[in-house]
This record gives sequence, structure tokens and C-alpha cells, in this order.
Amino acid sequence: MKKFSIILMFVAMFAATSCSSLSSATDTAAVTSGAACSQALLSLNKSKKAGTLAITNPTDLSNMLVVIGAYNGLKANKENANYKKSFTTGMVTGGGSIINKTMATNITNSLLNASGLEGVTASNIAQKAQTVNTIIQLLGALK
Repeated sequence: MKKFSIILMFVAMFAATSCSSLSSATDTAAVTSGAACSQALLSLNKSKKAGTLAITNPTDLSNMLVVIGAYNGLKANKENANYKKSFTTGMVTGGGSIINKTMATNITNSLLNASGLEGVTASNIAQKAQTVNTIIQLLGALK
């Protein structure tokens, strides 16, 4: 519930922003997904840096599922330029001062080209060995 309220806060901040680069992003579902994805990636990156990133950790697992949900949304809308732009804008909004537009664009493109996340769900994630490796590769964009 706390994550949902944080996401709603970012959407509200986005709606109030008058920056021209943000105002052209009109797909609120994509903005919300991007914001949630950036928050999840930042949390996963903290776990990775601490050496505790694991699929058995409930918080990490939850964050991985958020990233996978974002991946699925991007894949479903890969031909929709507004969705991708809105998603990237959401990543910047959700990433605070850590994720800038260039970084968000790189992460969006990396997600679109990711292998190892296809067909992953909450019920089969533990059997998908590539999932954690794919997410670790995505975290490389946060440097």
C-alpha cells in the first residue's frame, strides 16, 4: 500500500510539472509504470550494492515483479511512441535526482531489448534462472 501511495504522489507531481519535456508525456499508465519501475530498480540496486540481492528476499522479489510488469507493459506497447516517452518520463519522475532523462532512456531501451524476463510471473519466477541476471544487467545503467 505504501508503494501505491508513493506512485500516486509521483503521478500528482508529474501532473503539476510544467516542464515542456514532461508535458508531452500523456499516457498516465505509462508514467505510473515508469515511476514504479525506477523505484523498484533503485531499491534493487541498493540490495545489489549491499550484496543481499536475492530472489528469496520478499522485498527484492516484489521489486523484480514490478520491473517485470514494466517490461510487459513496454513490450505490449513497443510500437507506441507516446507510451515509451511517457514511461521514460515516469522513470525520471520516480527516480528523483538519481535517474536523469538519458539514464531513463537507456533503461527503457534496455528493458525493451531484455532477454530473460519473457513469460516470468510471480508463480514461476523462482524457476527462471535468467531473471536475476537480466535485472542485474539493467542495474548497470544506474552507474
